[in-house]
Amino acid sequence: MSGNTFGAHLYSDGKQEAPMLPEFPEITRCKKCDSIFWLVSLEEIGTYYPGYHDHPGQSEWEAADSAEFLSIGDYFRALDEGLAENLSEELYLRQRIWWAYNDRVREKKGAMFRSGQDEALWKENLLRMLELPDNSDQGRLVIKAEIHRNLGDFETCVQILQALDDPELNHVKEILLRDCAQQNRWVVELK
Repeated sequence: MSGNTFGAHLYSDGKQEAPMLPEFPEITRCKKCDSIFWLVSLEEIGTYYPGYHDHPGQSEWEAADSAEFLSIGDYFRALDEGLAENLSEELYLRQRIWWAYNDRVREKKGAMFRSGQDEALWKENLLRMLELPDNSDQGRLVIKAEIHRNLGDFETCVQILQALDDPELNHVKEILLRDCAQQNRWVVELK
């Protein structure tokens, strides 16, 4: 399958929403048994091609469930169940938790937090993301700066941003510095 990023929206938390290049989940939950599992761990037994009814085996798979993104609670459950077997998988789950919370701002779906416990879980997740090993990649530093901004630690965010020396990140840097000056903690679109 091919795609492109025309009409894509990029956000300060690193999430990209591209209508012509959709993201697919790497982990999902079975609707029948409620198990959460990584899709890569499954054996493919058939393929369904939407819209191609004359393709062999299509009717056999038409009623099969599609893999869907997890809810915030399911991502936390995956972490609690030890499904993240390495740092890369943990970062994937924690980033998706962060994005799911930020989707509430992106989609203007009411309050960022449903309760004090919800906010505590959000904060705990972000603090753990900051603890994960850093390869000093400039993009990873932008994410760390954004986490500090989300947590309201504008001073640390500014320090990290000012240390960036990649000219390709200047536009992002300007936007985040502006939002720090305005004391805005929440995700913003990088236009």
